Amino acid sequence: MAHLPPRLAWEDIQRAIDAIDVTTPSGMRDRAIMLVLATTGLRNKELRALELKDIRWRTAEVLVLRTKGKRDRVVPLLNEAGAALANYILHARPKVDNPHVLLSYAPPARPFKCAASISRIVRSRLEQAGIELPSAAGAHLLRHSLATQLVRRRRPINEVADLLGHRSIDTTAIYVKVALPQLADVALPFPGDAS
Repeated sequence: MAHLPPRLAWEDIQRAIDAIDVTTPSGMRDRAIMLVLATTGLRNKELRALELKDIRWRTAEVLVLRTKGKRDRVVPLLNEAGAALANYILHARPKVDNPHVLLSYAPPARPFKCAASISRIVRSRLEQAGIELPSAAGAHLLRHSLATQLVRRRRPINEVADLLGHRSIDTTAIYVKVALPQLADVALPFPGDAS
């Protein structure tokens, strides 16, 4: 399991999301952040760059532009994540003329410019739920957790690569290490084996 990215069990992520108080604007925003990161595999930078026009509500998709791989992609927006995002936009997002979806509440309301801001929100919400975290726990931890979850659920590796926006399947292959039971199913018998 060397070089396997840190990850959390989906149950822990769900527990952290469920623990967020959505009666406050920051709670609504943070729940949307957590759900979108945990279910779409967006990178921190991609989430911060997300604009209102990039959300395709009718088809439940998010258009991801300006990616690390310089390729645009479309990712599915699951019901729970879409509902949290809509709740934030309609009821908690500052009423300012800015195309970015996620805005800080510190005056003047503006997009998050720094990756550390989103990672702090993620880490804080996970810690508030009492989840034991690896040293590097931020937005990318949710991305790694999603990839691991998908591989464990036997999703095709090329599908996982497409969702994550990996240009090379080799980048995604690190997650195959978590699928030891599946690998045992396809293993050929050892040539020197007596049976």
